[in-house]
Amino acid sequence: MSSVNELPVSPADLRAVLTAAGDIVRKHYESDLGSYRKEDGSPVTLADMETNQFLHCELGRLVPGAGWLSEESSDRLDRLDAEWVWVVDPIDGTKEFVRRVPELAVSVGLVCRHEAVLGGVLNPVTNEGAVGAVGCGLEAWGLPPALSPVAAAAEAIACVSRTETEQQSLAPLVALVRESRPIGSVAYKLLRVAAGVEHLTFSAQPRSEWDICGGVALLRAVGRVFERLDGQPCRFNQCDTRIRSGSAGGEPAIVRDFIRRAAQLPQGGDR
Repeated sequence: MSSVNELPVSPADLRAVLTAAGDIVRKHYESDLGSYRKEDGSPVTLADMETNQFLHCELGRLVPGAGWLSEESSDRLDRLDAEWVWVVDPIDGTKEFVRRVPELAVSVGLVCRHEAVLGGVLNPVTNEGAVGAVGCGLEAWGLPPALSPVAAAAEAIACVSRTETEQQSLAPLVALVRESRPIGSVAYKLLRVAAGVEHLTFSAQPRSEWDICGGVALLRAVGRVFERLDGQPCRFNQCDTRIRSGSAGGEPAIVRDFIRRAAQLPQGGDR
């Protein structure tokens, strides 16, 4: 896919929906609403559910007949037969939302033939965001200036999982880069790397499709990559929606240098 004209929806239309969804999240963020636990123990809030319902309605209008995969919706496997599939996390970083840490994001990706081709990610608290499509570049707003490019992982500044940092599960991998910055939401980290605010992001733990789909589309829009540490392809709209590997995203040469060096660690970087 090389032209925005081949998409069933424009990045500008996606930005309008993303902005309106962000308004819903921000309204709840500024109030004092409680949360509860899902069966897997993860938190969910009224903001998650309201934003999910809004996105389901509005994105469905943008691409009638598209499949739907969201963290906050019951999964329907008829999406596997759809040409276009929305992969959505209404609030990536619900833990940060509950704790009022401004490191969260609304993440939306559009998938075609198992690839993320259009994406939008918005931090509704800081109003940092971007929309982009493969072959069509990135429209970003509100973000800090991009860093100067580097040539190798050892020179890179990386944004990494706050949770994994607290658990000390990233220690071997953090040693491979110049500096690491703990940040909450996965999608927010991918947004920052797509915009060049950091050179690299990586994780030692598995992720779900909805965590990364919007951000992976942003990376691809600017010629950056997202790769699994186990060497398997990262495909979307799968029956099993769990990406069962660590991963890294950024400029191709840096990501591949990082993965090569991670594989040389005594016990491997994908733990």
